[in-house]
Amino acid sequence: MRAADGIQLIQQAGLNVGYLALNTSKKPYDNKLVRQAMNYAIDRQEIIDGVYGEAGQVAKNPIPPGMWSYNDDIEAYPYDPEKAKALLAEAGYPDGFTTELWAMPVARPYNPNARKIAEIMQAQLSKVGIEAEIISYDWGTYLDRTDSGEHQAAMLGWTGDNGDPDNFLWVLLSEPAATPPAGNIAFWKNAEFTDLIREAKETADQAVRTELYREAQEVFHEEAPWVTIAHSVVTVPAKDTVQDFVLYPTGKRVFKHVWIKK
Repeated sequence: MRAADGIQLIQQAGLNVGYLALNTSKKPYDNKLVRQAMNYAIDRQEIIDGVYGEAGQVAKNPIPPGMWSYNDDIEAYPYDPEKAKALLAEAGYPDGFTTELWAMPVARPYNPNARKIAEIMQAQLSKVGIEAEIISYDWGTYLDRTDSGEHQAAMLGWTGDNGDPDNFLWVLLSEPAATPPAGNIAFWKNAEFTDLIREAKETADQAVRTELYREAQEVFHEEAPWVTIAHSVVTVPAKDTVQDFVLYPTGKRVFKHVWIKK
């Protein structure tokens, strides 16, 4: 598109996250060591290079890096197949296991090609003894089935509605959100995490909220209910005559101030 005459590309970092949710209500993902092993077994940079290109960055937290309270002190899980194998053995799966890997059938701002990502993950997981079967459904069925918890591991993501960390952490990871139809499709019920984000929800002091959310991200990292994948750059192509179009972080398309240059 950059090479096309008369076309401009409007871009900005997306207020989003794409992830692989590990259904903690089902074996083997009820075991934290297995969830951590999954995080070590998946090479996110290979996914970025192969699917997102310059339009994505590796995710390590459940909120995007441009959002206040983002905890950049957390060290991302490195790609370490040997560490993954050791954790699997400690968890009682020395020979690995079989799993379903659900892939969305549609492109989304946070995940442009879930099928291709699933194929990359499938190859990476096989190196540590995890044999993954890729499963997909039409979009409506996919959402209904993940909301009800039929999956073992499923890709999904989120674009923020309002710029507040609560809109990610509570909606996607709190205990109440794990009740079907669930926003928390990891079905992860962690009282410490939920208490932290509940306290943050109930105060207007942003400094206090920031510390609570930073601590909650540490709990998330340790418990590993997701394999965080990426934050994407959102791109909108337009004719070069289009003026003053602004990308809204929440994904809306607003044309109030747009005009066309003759």
